[in-house]
Amino acid sequence: MSTEKQRAANEGIAGQVRPIAERVAARIGCEVVSVRYLSDGGSWVLRIVIDTDGGVNVDQCAKLSRQLSAILDVEDFIEAAYNLEVSSPGLDRELLVAVDFERYSGQRIRIQTVPGPEGSTVLRGKLRGIEAGNVLLDLEDGERIELPRSSVSEARLEIEI
Repeated sequence: MSTEKQRAANEGIAGQVRPIAERVAARIGCEVVSVRYLSDGGSWVLRIVIDTDGGVNVDQCAKLSRQLSAILDVEDFIEAAYNLEVSSPGLDRELLVAVDFERYSGQRIRIQTVPGPEGSTVLRGKLRGIEAGNVLLDLEDGERIELPRSSVSEARLEIEI
């Protein structure tokens, strides 16, 4: 299977798992931040990241893992053996959707751009939000920029000490 077909298949599995994980997470008072199905050096990992306004604890991760695992065993649509990982987004949370860029406005972030002819760029600064599909950022040097969301390959909160 080509790399592109494999990536599409992986996204398809993540897409099937997400609504199931969201139902389970809602019952335990959490929200699903991301669902990823990926190869981790020869073995498969189904990685679920959950959160709440006050943060998640180990008990919530374990509860979601047990309940989701039982449902996925019954549904049995994932052909390969895999490890299920359930975790919190951590202090350096990845910003994945537009609402994340609004929710964390005012926070320091690190953005890596999609590689272009000269490679990718890493930008650091204070997030001002998102508007009309553009991420608004005050860079460390004081410059204000608007970066098209489509040019962001990864955005993460920076840990402030």
